[in-house]
Amino acid sequence: MTDETRATKPTAPAAASLVVDSSRPKTLIRRALARGRSFFARLFDQKATANRQLTTCLGIAVAVGVVVGLPDLFKAFPAGVDLEIPLRAASHWASGAPVYPASAMLVEKGPDLPYLYPPFLLPLLAPVAALPRDTVTGLWLILGLMIAVWTCRRLAIPWLAVPFVLAWPPFAEGLITGNIQIISFAAFIALLYEPAEGAPRQRTFTSADDARNGLLAIAVGALKVTQLLPVLYLGRRRFRAAVIGLGALAAVAVVTLPLTGVAIYGDWLAQLQRAADPNWTTGGVDLGRRIGIPDVVLAAVGIGMALSVRGRDSAAWLGIALLIATSSVHGYTFLFLVPGLLTIRRDLAILLATLFLGIYHGIAWWMACMLVAYLLVAGSHWTWLRFGEAAKSEESTQSDPPSRAEPGMTE
Repeated sequence: MTDETRATKPTAPAAASLVVDSSRPKTLIRRALARGRSFFARLFDQKATANRQLTTCLGIAVAVGVVVGLPDLFKAFPAGVDLEIPLRAASHWASGAPVYPASAMLVEKGPDLPYLYPPFLLPLLAPVAALPRDTVTGLWLILGLMIAVWTCRRLAIPWLAVPFVLAWPPFAEGLITGNIQIISFAAFIALLYEPAEGAPRQRTFTSADDARNGLLAIAVGALKVTQLLPVLYLGRRRFRAAVIGLGALAAVAVVTLPLTGVAIYGDWLAQLQRAADPNWTTGGVDLGRRIGIPDVVLAAVGIGMALSVRGRDSAAWLGIALLIATSSVHGYTFLFLVPGLLTIRRDLAILLATLFLGIYHGIAWWMACMLVAYLLVAGSHWTWLRFGEAAKSEESTQSDPPSRAEPGMTE
């Protein structure tokens, strides 16, 4: 064997070593990408611990944010101001002063803002308006807080999260100002949901509950007529229940008519027409003011939705219909978006509730409504966008699902 042969023999292993070394970075990159995909898959898998941890962290961040922002809400909204408005109107009515003066539309803030509730409420509030105001306001705010807690629990919100949900701006504004929306939203939830653990569960309307359901449906919009859509929603499923609710409201109006008179109803309708003027700066952020569509068109859209929505997401869609049809939308009105938020996956719901509904800007609020509507539609195709849907799908493959009627329909 020559020296040249000995010199060339080690070169083959060396060349092989170079080939292995050149492929190692690609292998490392592929492994890193695989691990990254696996991590993100676990992070957004609602059954995985990583996603639960993500949701918990988001929830904690939001809780801190709403608590920090709560003092600003107390500065912006005087306590009980939305209760003071109807109480002053009742005092004016009792003294013979005008209740629906056109001059009230020039007021920009405070308890002298125009009274827009129906006249039949005035005789009921007049005795209350004569009581010590601080006592009445304090009791009303406590009642609102108790009702809000009940609403959260009916929606299966954990006790630990309830205080922070109540500090969330749409709830907090209604609680601080004492707005009737807290009670009407509770009636909305009581009508559509039954007690459940873990997640909200829609109720099934039966003939035995017609009276109860009719009164709850009418309670949602008894004072804000553009929020009477639940009566239409109920009427499509239990016509008798809707008739009972409308009959009860008509009875209240008729019983109080000898006290209020008929003419005041004309004054009320005239005031509502003034309030529908897009130039009224304190009229809220309803969709018509934002995109220049007349209120009557949006009301027609809401009515169409209330009559046509069906299926497991019908409560969420009815809440969106109420937002569209309401002619004077404020932060607390977006409570009707909560059923939609609780239908989509929790991590996305928390982000929407914080980034869009956690600030006071009308465009942001309507963007949240638009995104929730999109996710409800998309969730019918991509079930991973819905809360807990993956786990439900897995369970359904293990056994035949029982046949069930559409939520809200009589079984």
